[in-house]
Amino acid sequence: MPMVALPTGINMFYEISGDGPPLLLIMGTAADHSTWSSQVAAYKSDFSVITYDARGTGLSTSPSDPTTYSMRVLADDAAALLKILGIDSAHISGLSLGSATAQEFAINYPQMVSSLQLHCTWGRSDEWFCRMIDSMEFPVIHDDLESYIRTALLWVASPHFINERPDDVAAFERGFILENPNPPTKSGLLGHFYADKTHNALDRLNTVKAPTLITSGEMDWQVPTRYGREVHSRIPHADFLIFTGPQSSHIAFHEMPEEWNSRTLNWMKKLLF
Repeated sequence: MPMVALPTGINMFYEISGDGPPLLLIMGTAADHSTWSSQVAAYKSDFSVITYDARGTGLSTSPSDPTTYSMRVLADDAAALLKILGIDSAHISGLSLGSATAQEFAINYPQMVSSLQLHCTWGRSDEWFCRMIDSMEFPVIHDDLESYIRTALLWVASPHFINERPDDVAAFERGFILENPNPPTKSGLLGHFYADKTHNALDRLNTVKAPTLITSGEMDWQVPTRYGREVHSRIPHADFLIFTGPQSSHIAFHEMPEEWNSRTLNWMKKLLF
């Protein structure tokens, strides 16, 4: 299994699939590299797709102190991985916590960013956002991961997914913890929540120069479109795409993968040709 020791002080698990220009995918809170499986399948014919377990997830190190996690630290990890792999510049795509990590990556390592995608993104954690995170953090603090994933699904999934796809909901919940060979840890979850609640890059986003795509889902309760619009207003010349329809949730990449993959892939391919 590909595991590397990073100069940032953690061991990181990663995978590379496909052939072409490097594309780094950065997943959201508590989710490991495997969550990108549908996207890897769609992208790997055109890109060398790099997925990894961020600190606090999967097989990578989970530091015990939540206050040591931040979007800047997570971005430093991602940059260190690319440097170890000998990659000078890559297309960077992040979702949710991964999008906030990608913001810090683009701000602090601009020379390493060929293009930037920010999905389900926000620029600064306000009081509403922090209280929303608190609602998911509470069961984790009390060691009830089953209640955590049930609570989280109410924020990230669409009513259509919950009501009309009960088998998929059950599989999602089982796969996240019970059937996950490397389930989320309490320390990793609390660290990611801390990073979520302390994110603040809004006033620095004007320094981003790479071609940028920002997307949001009209059914995203967790990171509503108003946050994506605010980020869009701060990044010069960024493109903005809103996914629509009953499954356009925070996890639209999972609920409606064919459209999500097609539209994001087409945006990247326009940059290549």
